Amino acid sequence: MEFRRLGRSGLLVSDICFGTMTFGSTVDEAMSLRLLDMAYDGGVNFYDTAEMYAVPPRAETYGASEVILGKWLAGKPRDKVIVATKIAGPNGGTFGSIVPHIRGGHGSLDSHNFERAVEDSLTRLGVDYIDLYQTHWPDRTVPMEAQLEAFERLIEAGKLRYAGVSNENAWGLTRFAALSEASGLPTIVSLQNVYHLLKRDFDGDLAEVCKREEIGMMAFSPIATGILTGKYSGGALPEGSRLATYPQRFRDRYGHPRALAAADRYVAIAKDAGIDPAAMAVAWVRGRPGVTSALPGATRPEQVDAILAGGEIALTDDVLAAIEAIHGEFKNPVV
Repeated sequence: MEFRRLGRSGLLVSDICFGTMTFGSTVDEAMSLRLLDMAYDGGVNFYDTAEMYAVPPRAETYGASEVILGKWLAGKPRDKVIVATKIAGPNGGTFGSIVPHIRGGHGSLDSHNFERAVEDSLTRLGVDYIDLYQTHWPDRTVPMEAQLEAFERLIEAGKLRYAGVSNENAWGLTRFAALSEASGLPTIVSLQNVYHLLKRDFDGDLAEVCKREEIGMMAFSPIATGILTGKYSGGALPEGSRLATYPQRFRDRYGHPRALAAADRYVAIAKDAGIDPAAMAVAWVRGRPGVTSALPGATRPEQVDAILAGGEIALTDDVLAAIEAIHGEFKNPVV
């Protein structure tokens, strides 16, 4: 496992960050704790969750992932585990309007909601502080300076260490950086956006902003919600899989025939090279310029094995060239 500085922070994080969004829904508590132990024993020190999780988000599973992660944290040295979580903010994101059960569905990224969300996450996690606190989606109604001020108050209170954002664009990152520089407010140290072989929007403006502003990229869904494992080949739709259980809007994006066809081509490259397809997908992401940490999740032990394997291999020039050839043909089939 390689360890890297996360942006302009004091956090030295493993280049694999373990995601927990299915814990408490499709993955029960006992299995969740087992998977967390496997990741930890494999050298992972960085764990990501969110108040919104588990997903698919429902009122009855709200906060479940944080609760499970908190139970696991109770048995680990706190200073050896870096914990990241998120405030939901306004309704939106991949799933559409899906969080009416969070603070009445009227949440915004103002000071009031920041304080409530942080206190609730601290309680569920059973910790005194959160290492990295992130906005889950942008909020363009509350002034960005006010959002940074909310971060500042909670950092000064010792409840947060660093501020990050998720699902943000290049304009938003640049604006946050300019405000921090001008006002002395907290710096945004991380960006958590989707990035995988089938969706390479990070390449370009976002990568440049992260490089020049020293913002660490946490690339979530490096296995493209499991599509890059090949389990959907031939039209298969395994019971309990994400394509089988997530909302139609999600299935239309990741289950599109062009996306599945491109995924099969990438899977074939991995198999020809004698590499587990999931391991290849993770290795590709963690090796990309500007990426600090690849952020996969898992529902079964064999998936953790593949993820950890992806943290140990470097892809050959031949494999990388084959990947680029496929990208040249398909570009970004997941939009």
